[in-house]
Order: sequence, then C-alpha cells, then structure tokens
Amino acid sequence: MHPLQVVSTSRSSAICSDIIIRESDTVRLLFRPEIVANPGDPAACLRGTFLYQRKGKSDEWLNSPIDSLAHLKKGEGYKLELPSGELVSLLRELARLYKLAREDGVPQGRQQYVKLERNLAQLLDLGDAELHAFLSTHPTEAVATLRKVLRWLTDTSALGDFIEADGGQIAAINAALGLAALRTVHAIWRKNTNNESEEFWQRQFSEHTHVFSQLFAYPVVVLREKAYVGGKRLDNQHGNIADYLAKSAAVGNALIIEIKTPGTPLLGSAYRDEAFPLSSELTGAVAQVLKYRDSLFANMRALDDEAHGLLLTEPRCLIVAGHCGTLDCQAKKLSFERFRERINGVTLVTFDELFRRVEQFEELLGPPV
Repeated sequence: MHPLQVVSTSRSSAICSDIIIRESDTVRLLFRPEIVANPGDPAACLRGTFLYQRKGKSDEWLNSPIDSLAHLKKGEGYKLELPSGELVSLLRELARLYKLAREDGVPQGRQQYVKLERNLAQLLDLGDAELHAFLSTHPTEAVATLRKVLRWLTDTSALGDFIEADGGQIAAINAALGLAALRTVHAIWRKNTNNESEEFWQRQFSEHTHVFSQLFAYPVVVLREKAYVGGKRLDNQHGNIADYLAKSAAVGNALIIEIKTPGTPLLGSAYRDEAFPLSSELTGAVAQVLKYRDSLFANMRALDDEAHGLLLTEPRCLIVAGHCGTLDCQAKKLSFERFRERINGVTLVTFDELFRRVEQFEELLGPPV
C-alpha cells in the first residue's frame, strides 16, 4: 500500500501524488491530479495534467518545463492513446481521489493517506451486525488480526494520541479483552468438568494464570511453574517442587499453589454421628503444601533474588481440588467447611467454586453470551 501525499497550494487547491500510468527505464507517462474547491459544481472537484517524460537510464526523473498542446501549429495534432489496462487503473485512482475530496474537501497543509487494499476497505465498510457475522465465521483469522493490531498499538506513537483523544475507548478495549479471557476460561471448565487429568488442569492454569487473581483481593503474579522451594539433602535428592510459585503483585508475599483435579475426593467415609474427615487425597495435598511452605520459608533468603522480589514472610498456600457437587448432604458440607476454615495459612478451593468466581466477574463485565 503506497501512501498518497497531498499538499495544499491554497485554501481552494491541493496537489496530489503523481499517478504513474506507464514507466520504463527511460520513458514514463503520469497524471498529476489536483483537488480543487468548485462551489459552482461541487462534483467537479478534480483537475489534472498529463506529463510524458524521457530521461537517460542513469538519470533521475526531473520535472522539466514541458510544452502544452497550446503550442501546436495550425494543421498539427497530438495523439495520446491509453490501453484498456492503463485507462482502468487511472480511473480507479481518480475515483479514490474524488471520494477523498467529497469526504474531506480540500486538505490543508501536508497530509498523507494510506490506500487500503480492496478487501480491507470492504471490511471497514461493513456494519456492526455484518462485521460480527463475518468475524464469527472466521474466528482464527479474527484473533490473529487482533494480535497484530495489539502489537502495532504497543509499538506506535499513535497510541498516546488515541488515549488523549478518547481514553474511554482504551478502557472499553481492556474490558472487552478481560471479558474474552474470562469467557475462554469458563468455556474450558464447562467442557472439561469431568476431566480427571491433573496434567491437563495444570496446563490450563499455566495458560490462564490470571484466574488465580479471582481468589484474592489483590492481583497475583505467577513466578514459576514446577518451582523448586528447597529441601534437598547433601546428596542433592528429595527437593520440593511445587506446581506454582506466585506472589502478590504489590507487596510480594509468596503464594504456593497446588492443582489437583475436579474428581479429587473431598471427604472420606463417615466416622460417627455424621462427622466426615477429609479424604486421604486432600489430607495428603494439605500436608504437601505445608511441607513446601516450611521449606520455602526456611530457604527463602538462599532461593530468592532481586528479580523475584519475594517478601520474607511466611508464604500462603492455595489448593484447587475436587467439586462441591460431591457434598450431597448437609453433614458433609458442614464437615468440609469446618476443616478448611481451620487450616491455618492454606486456602482450599474447589474447581466449581473457582470457576463460579470467574463466571461472576464475567457477568459483571458484560452480558451473557
């Protein structure tokens, strides 16, 4: 896409970039258009001049004085023939200039316009409903285009001007992206509620770490997956590896995260009088993160560095496991709640509770799909 340069010569006229009709090493034919204000006939807003030039192969093109047809003598004539391909190309360029003149009038100062490819121009002309239908049928291409636009926004100085002119649009874009991210995560949960692969869920949380921030009153930054949190002996064995090591974005206090599966049992068999203990799987997960917490706290000065910026306080722990739907009676719900409310420093959340929070934020940001 070649930029179109327009330079005003007065309040009522502006010279445009030359339209090259044909060109070789030594000869070229061009049309030099000019946008003009024509109050008597507003549709007649262009005029121009054909220029036929010759030069040597190693010379530059010069705008040398050229005789006009007014210098023809009696009985003389001049023939200028345009093949069909050259003519249709010229007419297309002139049509774009007529459209520019109708929409913007005579541009003032020095302006630059980018000629859009035909498909892109047609896309921008679509209404909201038509555009939504088009993008819905081409989701992969739509997402790829969005990534390119976002990269362009981060690299261009135009972003600052855009924010200054209409900062509300940036807020709307941020909200839309956040809503899209939440809907993506919610869709994964709906389709995989019964997925028993711990590896699958760890991969999903790795790709959507922002979900952890839904559980706390502050943003959470994941520092590392499969993080070493100390515990090796002199033989370099038995190191403690947590699923995730995170921290609060503002203060830097550490957070150890363990991910199980939605099918992890929450409670064991009834003990007596409708009292249910935690399941062995969940008890083991709690014991595991508490071990990781003690190990990390004891080794924090040795393990941390300035890049991580962890606060030297006792880390918090998060376990995501099981599904509240398995608590099918009041006694089970009471037993589970008693246990998790009394585990000091460990937040125990089920998968359905976590994704319910995601759904609530989704409802706050926008209408349901």
